[in-house]
Amino acid sequence: KEVDAALLYVAKVKPGPTFFRELGDKGLISYAEYLFLLTILTKPRTGLQIAFKMLDADGNEQVEKKEFFKLQRIIGKEDDLKAAGDETVLRETELDSCGVNTVLLVHFFGKQGKEKLRFSEFFRFMENLQTEVQEMEFIKFSKGLSVMSKEDFATWLLYFTDEENNEIYWQNVKDRIEAGENISLEEFKTFCKFTNNLEDFSIAMQMFTVANRPVKRAEFKRAVKVATGQDLSDNVLDTIFKIFDLDGDDCLSHSEFLGVLRNRIHRGLRVPQQQGVQGFWKCVKKESIKEVKELWKQTGKSPF
Repeated sequence: KEVDAALLYVAKVKPGPTFFRELGDKGLISYAEYLFLLTILTKPRTGLQIAFKMLDADGNEQVEKKEFFKLQRIIGKEDDLKAAGDETVLRETELDSCGVNTVLLVHFFGKQGKEKLRFSEFFRFMENLQTEVQEMEFIKFSKGLSVMSKEDFATWLLYFTDEENNEIYWQNVKDRIEAGENISLEEFKTFCKFTNNLEDFSIAMQMFTVANRPVKRAEFKRAVKVATGQDLSDNVLDTIFKIFDLDGDDCLSHSEFLGVLRNRIHRGLRVPQQQGVQGFWKCVKKESIKEVKELWKQTGKSPF
């Protein structure tokens, strides 16, 4: 009954950047959908548009419910997310065949699942979700104020990082940022849009700089403009350089900075790739165990 009530309630909630806040504790999503939504928060529009068009066989710019499950698997199969969610995402079609409804499915396809989801509606949902999470994080880290102190911005930025220079970053915050300096909500949103375009930014940085050479402010600002089409304010740019300039030469290591940002946007679910011989054997062990389990499942007999 509680599930039915939640699914009825979602029809009353209007789409927009307060959708999930209005749902409150009446929302119901699967774990696979959670990973899917998390991936949406980390991706620019262009990548999602390509995935959507791959499934739009007839070119009518809309998908049915069964096609959406394919889209969810394509988008949700994110290498940087913990492997614990991989098999959950791949089993999503089973939910469809069993007729299990969730808030997200009802929102996109109606209670009966017969409606179609248009490109424009999905992208609007994506942008609203990103805006809603940005606003909620701003409210949380600014402690409900209309502006966020630069110290609180640093707390937000470094919240999920475990980089070896973490202590140095915090010392920089203490030594270089004066009390009373703030960042506005619009500046914060622009920076968040930049974090969703990290791959484009990384490519732009490679065009502007020699590999691993520290980045100057003008180069950094230009690369952000190329990647996002928007300018970072001098206020935010100054804050970034004060935190991540390790030796005081008004430059920063963009590779290490990107590592911090990737931890930030994946909200603690990013897993570094295994490298070297040790990483190779871990991968071999993982895949071997997976194959043995599958063989056992099919034959009903232990392969040993």
